[in-house]
Amino acid sequence: MFPLSSIRTRFVLLLPVLLFAIGCTLGPDYLRPSVKAQLPESFTAPEGWKLAEPRDDEDLAAWWTRFSSSRLNELITEAEENNQDLAAAFHRVEQARAISDSARAAWFPGIDFNPSADRSKRSATISNSAANLTGITTTNLSLPFVLNYEIDFWGELRRAIESANAETMATEANLRQLKLSLQAELASQYFSLRAIDSEIEIFEETLTLRRKALDLNQKRFRAGDTDEVDVSRAETELSATEVELIGLRQSRSEIEHAIAVLVGRPSTDLTLPPSPLKGSPPAIASLSAPTDLLERRPDVAAAERIMMAENARIGIAKAAFFPSVRFSARAGLESGGTSRLFDYASRTWGLGPEVSLPILDAGRNRAELSRAESRYNETVAIYRKTVLDAVRDVDNALVAITRLAERTAAQERTVTSAARTVELSRSRYDAGVVAYFEVVDAQRTELDARRQAVRFQAARHLAAIALVKALGGDWK
Repeated sequence: MFPLSSIRTRFVLLLPVLLFAIGCTLGPDYLRPSVKAQLPESFTAPEGWKLAEPRDDEDLAAWWTRFSSSRLNELITEAEENNQDLAAAFHRVEQARAISDSARAAWFPGIDFNPSADRSKRSATISNSAANLTGITTTNLSLPFVLNYEIDFWGELRRAIESANAETMATEANLRQLKLSLQAELASQYFSLRAIDSEIEIFEETLTLRRKALDLNQKRFRAGDTDEVDVSRAETELSATEVELIGLRQSRSEIEHAIAVLVGRPSTDLTLPPSPLKGSPPAIASLSAPTDLLERRPDVAAAERIMMAENARIGIAKAAFFPSVRFSARAGLESGGTSRLFDYASRTWGLGPEVSLPILDAGRNRAELSRAESRYNETVAIYRKTVLDAVRDVDNALVAITRLAERTAAQERTVTSAARTVELSRSRYDAGVVAYFEVVDAQRTELDARRQAVRFQAARHLAAIALVKALGGDWK
């Protein structure tokens, strides 16, 4: 279409400019800010714990299988497939990736095909028109290919790509955080449900005993061995137990409905068979060091990548102070009619740079730079606060695991003593030494002790789950 030697000449002239453009990038390169003040030297952990080297993008592993519940395994698998919050987060990641691809595409030349056809008549009454064009009707057909390329002298486009990539990684980390939160929430609800089942089991046993006690007191009253007060107390305890049992069954239904929503089902479309909570949570064998926590927790990783994105935007803001250069080239065919449009003589081409230099902007670019720097400093503070939250979550989970184990052991002793007290009180009542009120009081104490033991047992499971979430995945 046009002489090859001319193309070579222009390319040779432009090559040094392009090479210079590739090597120049304004703005600070990202460096992770220090968080030494936000981290402890080490976590207070049981003897024998060892260091781990996790990463935030590694597979979280099926940590819930440590709890040895096939039903929980099924529920988490279903939740990962059907949970709508997780589905929405996945599509946010897809959007972020598309934005990143779009930013990357801007760094490369774009070629457009812009065909046009125009037929017009010149005015015959305009004095400044050429005499040979006055009143003439003309046709113009054009088939050009147009190349546009912004030469990235100052690294503005590269910083934009860097920022978009960092935001994409932050969105991916948010997806991992949501997935971990979903797993932890589902596991917590599941063990809360099983704890309710244990309480229901206790109250059903108690209800049976209360009915027997009422029947016994009624027989003794009819026989004249006791007064009506003991019968009334037995009836009161029976009714109170029934009320508590109804409340527990209501709570169970509400937790079951919450689990249904987490797994992506209608709230009434899930029925879990009773499964009282037995045994202890899995033993903890190892723990990450504080610095590894920064690399593993998805929310810490997301906060850092947002910080990386804002750091890159400082370079974009600085590039606005300098000239921007666009290179354009055009080649194609142009003719006054279709008969000669594809003739060799109809070829047309053109190329050249376009420079835009900011002269007077009333301080707009400086304000944008100040804004970019302030936004970066804001994300640094958010990142450090996220680190503090991470350390707090781990410390709280470790304290809970240790103290709940101690409280559970003490509560088991309380249950044993309360059961013995009930036995002795009943013997004393049967012997006529004490009133029935003493038996009732002992039974209440035993019931409360058994309920509290179940709650401590559930709390130990929830603390183990909390540690998983605090560490960003399995503790090993």
